[in-house]
Amino acid sequence: MVSEVYGPLVSIIVPMYNVGTFAPPCVSSLLDQTYSNIEILIVDDGCTDDTIDLIEDAVGDDPRVEIHHKENGGLSSARNYGTQRCRGDYLMYVDGDDLIDPRTVELMVKAALKYKAPLVAGSFAKTSPLKNYQMQNGASFKLESGEEHLRRLLLFEGESGSAWGKLYSRSLIPDLKFPEGQLFEDMGVISSIFSQLDTVVVTDAPFYAYVTRPGSITTFKRQGPKHVRDMDATIEAVRQASGSSLADEFECFRAYCTLRVAMRVDLDGFGDMSEGRAYLRRARMLAGRASRSPLASRTWRLRCTLFAISPKVHNAFYALYAVVSGKAIR
Repeated sequence: MVSEVYGPLVSIIVPMYNVGTFAPPCVSSLLDQTYSNIEILIVDDGCTDDTIDLIEDAVGDDPRVEIHHKENGGLSSARNYGTQRCRGDYLMYVDGDDLIDPRTVELMVKAALKYKAPLVAGSFAKTSPLKNYQMQNGASFKLESGEEHLRRLLLFEGESGSAWGKLYSRSLIPDLKFPEGQLFEDMGVISSIFSQLDTVVVTDAPFYAYVTRPGSITTFKRQGPKHVRDMDATIEAVRQASGSSLADEFECFRAYCTLRVAMRVDLDGFGDMSEGRAYLRRARMLAGRASRSPLASRTWRLRCTLFAISPKVHNAFYALYAVVSGKAIR
């Protein structure tokens, strides 16, 4: 049931690129929001399959939905395109193959208005493909300082650093410029925003369903020089946002992120294999340091210890855990 409350306009920006049958459940989860005053901006990032046809069938003539077409430019380009064209007092991002709980917009807007905060950050759940999604429990909200929430991002304690799963005030649009053509683009932008805010509204409620496609959990996507360069650029952006007060937390973050690329590095993808080997040595060194940090979680200390000893041992442990648990460790 749609709420009778007619509050601020909320723009939901949804980049779409060749997600096919995953698109209609995503769009349906937006149309089913209990909050009525929304606009949904579907950004067709040059789809070459039937994604847009499926969306048009799902949407019908719903006036809340606009479909914008552009040449393929990648996820950041599509987000920037939608951000520049949204009219909402608040905005949020949803990836084209994910879903959100029907109460997401309503409860996040209420929290933003109650606490007079420019950003509401929710949690997420990893799920298999679904036709719809609803949280099992309700949601409670609290205020944190921007620095404290940045600390949670650096230590991966309930903050993914992703653009999705959050409600942003329109006042933050000048800061919501995602670097185009760059992988791992969210974290640098989001960490910079956290560093500038006095307060952030946070909740551990998993409003956002991050859909993992069949076979993706145990499949390691091989990563090469571009992944290395882009992750290094993201790490540098986060370093600048963190400042000296979070220097120790940043060192953990640097180790985690470097490990996450290094564990998938394909040495054959480097023109000069020595560059790839040097990156692996750097990753093992950083992992060794992080394994001794009291700030790191038990899981990350174990992973860093294993990687410092042997990347092959770490990867075997990671793959086994994924198979047994049915999920990958972040």
